[in-house]
Amino acid sequence: MSINYIPRVTQLDAVQLDVQVEELFKQLLFEATRYLEPGFLQPILPELELVIRTWIFRYSFYKKNCTFGQEMLSLKYKTDNISRSKLYWYYGFTIGLKYIKERAMYSWTSNQKVQNFVYKIETFQLISDILNFLRFIQHGKYPVLIDFILGLELTADKLTREDLTDFSWTRELLWHNFIELIGTVISLMNMFGLRKKLTTVLKYMWWRNYTRTSGSPTSATMTQNTVCACCTNKPVLPHTMGCSHIFCYYCLMANKTADPDYACPKCYYNGKQVNKFVVV
Repeated sequence: MSINYIPRVTQLDAVQLDVQVEELFKQLLFEATRYLEPGFLQPILPELELVIRTWIFRYSFYKKNCTFGQEMLSLKYKTDNISRSKLYWYYGFTIGLKYIKERAMYSWTSNQKVQNFVYKIETFQLISDILNFLRFIQHGKYPVLIDFILGLELTADKLTREDLTDFSWTRELLWHNFIELIGTVISLMNMFGLRKKLTTVLKYMWWRNYTRTSGSPTSATMTQNTVCACCTNKPVLPHTMGCSHIFCYYCLMANKTADPDYACPKCYYNGKQVNKFVVV
């Protein structure tokens, strides 16, 4: 009798095992070729990784209806959901797209259009993976996006690692994936743009007390206790931008370069001119 409910932690563990199996094959390849001339394998590295992934696919999912990681945990896909066309789509999504992306990164590094297209594809895939992970946490099915797209459901005749269902270990693994999810989301956010929007909201909420986006510039004075308005440390190469606060040169220029409308975090004065502070 097959088991229909597969614990989430077991499914996630199978995904991690698949990643480790691929990395193990790559490590063995690099170990076997470490005495070759440096840079010999670099031009054909995407093709070598394609061969490794194709070999893993051929002798795992194609022949056994399960990946190596799933086989280690006695999991497999339901055979009535697998067809030859789905095998081809699975191969193209999990292996073909990776090869195209890696070959584009190697061969067309200087082509801005190709790099932008690859970046957009990666961003779309990351967002899709995030949404699929959130759906998986809720429903407990299809831990990988391609499984959800093709409707590939997991089943098992037995669970060889029931100890993985322990609540503490389950929470640990789920929190680990959740932290990775948060890190991925933060990396996709435009922090400078978000801060600019929040600053604009604050200006409207506390206009009289905390903002001064217009008016005549005030002179800055520097004392022994003066700190940088950005990093709150002693100013290094002190500069100003029209308000009474002093900045480190690198703090001010880095923020101005990233956001031309950068305003003083203390008084919200949006100065356009960056001037060196001269002690009189």
